[in-house]
Amino acid sequence: MACYNSERYLREAIDSVLGQTYGNLELLVVDDCSTDSTVDIVQNYMKADDRVRLIQRAARGGRPAVTKNSALEHIRGQFVCFLDHDDYYGPEKIEVLAGLLQENPDCVAAFHDIDLVDGSGVFLSRYLDGFPREAQDYLKAVSGGVYVCDDRFFNFQSVHYAALHTISVMIARERISAGCLQFDTQFKVCDDTDLWIRLGLEGKMIYVDRPLASYRQHSSNITRDLLGAQEDAILCLLSNFRRMQANGRMADMAPLKARIAHYYSDAGWAYRRKRESGKSLLAYLNAWRWSRAPRHLVHAAKAFLPPRES
Repeated sequence: MACYNSERYLREAIDSVLGQTYGNLELLVVDDCSTDSTVDIVQNYMKADDRVRLIQRAARGGRPAVTKNSALEHIRGQFVCFLDHDDYYGPEKIEVLAGLLQENPDCVAAFHDIDLVDGSGVFLSRYLDGFPREAQDYLKAVSGGVYVCDDRFFNFQSVHYAALHTISVMIARERISAGCLQFDTQFKVCDDTDLWIRLGLEGKMIYVDRPLASYRQHSSNITRDLLGAQEDAILCLLSNFRRMQANGRMADMAPLKARIAHYYSDAGWAYRRKRESGKSLLAYLNAWRWSRAPRHLVHAAKAFLPPRES
């Protein structure tokens, strides 16, 4: 659990871990130089429960990838999962996923659906509503609500969406290649998406079509930086394209190219709205380069004009 000034929701997050039906666990809390009562809260939990460990960074990392990597240096368990400080687990999350990974030693990870909730915990929607239907060509049902993702699932992740969420995944760390279990610090917000897609190359994964955790959507979420998220997504898509080339997975190149072009085009409009004309021009030209669609050249020609808001 990565923390920075996390006092508002931290107790609920920690309680959701310590209250799991599966008790053989440890919780590593990494504090990224908080200035509120975060450290005091964690230390109080440590006095009451020796499963809680605190790791305090000496200098601010600033990005989630840096803080989470600090925790990964200290893990001792066979399986590892993640929880953001403002989210929380359902009581059976760890028992369900650990059980499935123990029953399926050929799988490298397991993940589940999550509930999206507001800042007060009020249900909004399901995160992966419709996923078994959308990904049916890449899934095999093995029991009620449990599916195994086949070895082509990486293609689905690259072209459509990663499917895994930070709070939904459990990784069998001894079943993946050395160096895979690291978050890439070049990313601001897509470090987790990048890791989940790399897991898709490591081996089969298990999906549980049940919400076993809850993700809060509120104004302080880091993903509220929409342009930064777009820039990160483009970096991630370009990485996926190179991985597809390296692994000879050419079947889905066309839809992936179209997706890259779409993201560049969206970024071009976002830059234009911010009056960053040079970046807008370059983004539209990149959109054209990936799709050869003439409309992107038309948009590029307008990059230095004031945007017409709808």
